[in-house]
This record gives sequence, structure tokens and C-alpha cells, in this order.
Amino acid sequence: MLYYGVGKSHYFLDLKGLWNLASDANLDYDARDSLREFADDLDEEDKYIKGRVQSANPENLLGSDLLWTPFLTDDFKFSDAKERYLRKYPDRVKFMERLVWPFFKIGSEPIVPVTVLDSDMPVEAITRVFETLNTSGQRLTPVEIVVAVLFAQRIHLRQELNDFQELTEYYQHMESSGEIFLQTIALLDGKPPKKTTLPKTITSVSYTKFKNDAINRLERAGEFLSDRFGMGLDSTNRLVPYDSMLAPLGIALNEVEQKYTQPSENKARWYRNLERWFVGSVLEQRYTESQPATQQRDTRELILWVREGDEFVPDWLNAVRIGSLGILTPNSAIGKLITCLISIRQPKDPLNDVPVGGTGVAITSAQSHHIFPKGFCEDHIPSWDTRVDKYDLALNVMPLTKETNRRWSKMDPANQIADVRNAWGAELSKLYEPFLINERCLEIMEKPNKTKEDFRLFIEERGRLIQNYIAERWAFATDSQQQVEDEEEI
Repeated sequence: MLYYGVGKSHYFLDLKGLWNLASDANLDYDARDSLREFADDLDEEDKYIKGRVQSANPENLLGSDLLWTPFLTDDFKFSDAKERYLRKYPDRVKFMERLVWPFFKIGSEPIVPVTVLDSDMPVEAITRVFETLNTSGQRLTPVEIVVAVLFAQRIHLRQELNDFQELTEYYQHMESSGEIFLQTIALLDGKPPKKTTLPKTITSVSYTKFKNDAINRLERAGEFLSDRFGMGLDSTNRLVPYDSMLAPLGIALNEVEQKYTQPSENKARWYRNLERWFVGSVLEQRYTESQPATQQRDTRELILWVREGDEFVPDWLNAVRIGSLGILTPNSAIGKLITCLISIRQPKDPLNDVPVGGTGVAITSAQSHHIFPKGFCEDHIPSWDTRVDKYDLALNVMPLTKETNRRWSKMDPANQIADVRNAWGAELSKLYEPFLINERCLEIMEKPNKTKEDFRLFIEERGRLIQNYIAERWAFATDSQQQVEDEEEI
């Protein structure tokens, strides 16, 4: 599939993503060593390769900046693709000729990938590497290499990680691999947090110096997100949008708490600022690509902002807009943020009054219920087409207990509401308000003989309600508000 373009999937070099990564690194196209170092440091988390379901004309996706990988096996094919690409981007000649072709061509035959160990690695570390490979039979991760390197310095990283897990309330649920922990050490040491370079970045000196600070920063980030976003990191990490955000947030919190040692309005204001940074980062989906570069840049910008004041607020943060929420899935980063917004409000199952948010225990026991269930949509909404009509949307989900979710798994939303009325006879709006479901949403749910248009109206209304909630709480404009402002200026 990669070399010859056959099979059920096609693979592409994402030229747009690669260009952005190179721009972020201020790559010097006239320095071959710099180009080689950049290419060698790339790994799968940089997402410079994309897979797509097989298409009839994969070569045409070059118009979307996707270069079909078979073009990287042949001089003639690549030359043709390069000409087409440069007609669109005439200023990227060196990018194509000095980076893409020399460092991304894949030849005509597959090669076996290898893990290269530094020549100066101690024999004890090499022994540990082979012990890990032989006993686990699994791919060697950068963390395992660090384990081996530190083992040669009489530091037992795996045991220390286990100790940290046992001694912390939040960190123990935030990760199990140790990658975030080591990235935090790298950031505290002013080094790049790229996972593939951790074996070179983390030395015995830096580890010993920063390990306790790193755990404390991450523990504080977990506490902050649990208290202010209802993430329940004392029990689960299922609501964390991007775990790469944890290190910059923890380091920034420490800056605030060193600057303001006692409770004060200024300290509270900075906590709100960091809330806004967190929400803005998720809305902008800043951590989907080039995560180490974003971690390092955000850490630097957050420290400067806290130390020097609001005139150094990151420029991108003031440009954040709340886009449409309608097509997002529950497990997307913004979908998890929406669940957090509900969890903050400490919701209770409207049928049995059991907490389904606000604490880790409640979050762990709750299940995601589709308000318009799959079975109902497919069986009772006329002309519902499973090929194009999607029910698994973040705006169609609310947390419920396992028992209620099972009871309502195929039930008409109108009957769900009738169930609640029969149980409590209470005002529905009070029971559903914590789930960010308003009276207009309830009216749509109660309609008989619902159509696809009713489903669309429900998603649209709930999306608008959540957009307004975010806008009011964290002072972000929506796309529609920005459009009105732009028209007024014109």
C-alpha cells in the first residue's frame, strides 16, 4: 500500500502539515545538517503521513496538498507532482527539492525499520534494552530507552514511576507509560519534549534535578482540571481532551502560585486566565499536530504571560472563535470538553437522581446516552439513512446511570421525558438544565412523529446553547458574532 499504492487504503505525505512543521522549526533549507536533523526527529505523533480509503484518482489529491506515496518511489512521477505543486506554491522550490525528495523518497523496495542506539550508550543500558525486548516482545518505546539509559546510571525509573503512581491522587490516573512525566522534565530543563529524542534529552542529572518538580506540576494540573472542569482525574482520565496539555498547564500553575502565595483576587484572575487558555486550546485543537513544538511554545508563552502581565497574553488566544459544534463526535477533543462543561454542573440522572458528573466516581460509573438513540433514529425517523445521517454526535449525548441508559437505549425522546414526569412530576427544565438542555430542546424531544428536521433543530438549538455558555463564561466570540462584527465594520 505504501510503496505501490495497492490495497484497500492509500497513503499520502501531508505536504501542508510538513510545511507547517518546517516553518515552526524555522528550518534552514540551505543547511543540509539542519534538514537531516529535522527529518530524523520526525515521528508518528507529527502526523505527516495520512491514510485514506482507496480512491479512484489518488494523484488528484495533490490539489489538497496530499502527495501519494508511490510518487516518492520514482524520479519521473515525483518530478511531475513537483511541477503541479509548485504551480500552486511557487515559493516552495527548496522545500520540495531539498527536504521532500532527498529525505522522504522511499526507493523502489521496502526496507526494514531499525532502532539505532547511540555508540556511547553504556553496556548496562544495552543489556537492559535487549532484556526488555526479549521478555516483552513489544516494540521498544522512547520511555524504555530512557529506562535503559538511566538504569546504567543506577536509577530505576520503572520503580520510581510505580512509587509516584502510589503516592499521588491525580497523576496515577493521568498516564501509565511515563511519557508525560518525562516530557515535563524536558520542559522544566528548557529542552524539546519530543518523544523520540527523550533518550538524549533526559540525563541522570536532569532527571534527578526535576523529577519531583515534574510530578508536583502534573499533580497540580490534575487537581485544577478536576476542580474547575469536573474531569474527575482522581479516578479517570477519560475526559482529558489532549494529555499533551497537562505539562504546560502544570508549569503555568506553579508560576501563578509562586507569584501569588496567598488567596487573592489577582490569583483568582490568573486561574480564570488559565481556564480560558485551556478552553481556547481545545477549541483551536492546537494539540492535534506538532504536539512537542506546541508544548514548548505554550510553556514559554504561559510563563511570560504570568510573569509580565496581560500585555503578553498569547496572540492566538484572543483570536479564538467558537465554531459550529454540530458534527463533533463525543470522543473528539471538543466533544470531551462539552462533557466537562456538563460535569462542572454536577448533573444527576433525571430518572433516579444519582450523580453522573462532578466527581471521578460519578464519571466512571456513568454511561454516555444518545438522546435520540440509534435504534429510534433508524426505526422511527422517516428516510433516516445510516450511510449519511449521523446520530453519534457530542450534542446528542448526555451522561446517565447504566440502568437508565439501558432502559432508554431505544426509546423515543418523548417517552424518556414521560418517564421522568412519571417519576417526579417535577419541572423538567430544572432536571435537564445541568445537561445544557433548555426548554426549546425539550419541546423538540416531546414532539410526536419526529423527523430528520426535528433532529437537526435539536442539535442546532443545543449547539447554540453550549456556544453561548462558553462565550459568556470565557469571553470567546462565536463565528456568528464575529460575522456580525465584521459586517458592522464594513
